[in-house]
Amino acid sequence: MRVSSLIATNVEAAVKDILQVINGKIDLADNVFCCIVTATAHATPNTEFSVTHNLQRIPTIYIVNIDRSGIVYDSSRSTWTAQTIKLKCSVASAVLHLVIF
Repeated sequence: MRVSSLIATNVEAAVKDILQVINGKIDLADNVFCCIVTATAHATPNTEFSVTHNLQRIPTIYIVNIDRSGIVYDSSRSTWTAQTIKLKCSVASAVLHLVIF
């Protein structure tokens, strides 16, 4: 067997082994530069509130899951920082689970 064929066979076997170990076992936070946080909306609907994150840069987008019917939207986006974003929610005291990118 030629050396190049042996190397190709070993690399292919190694890649298959790695895929078998990690396939389906890496979550979003391990695979993408993001942070996952839980926050509670302000007690007054449509009132600005801050969400602290540890992204260490100004976020560009987020995905939100809300525990009731409502709309979550950006607030004062130009004031977002590497530590906080500002949001508003159309319902009072909703619990939000956010993935911040």
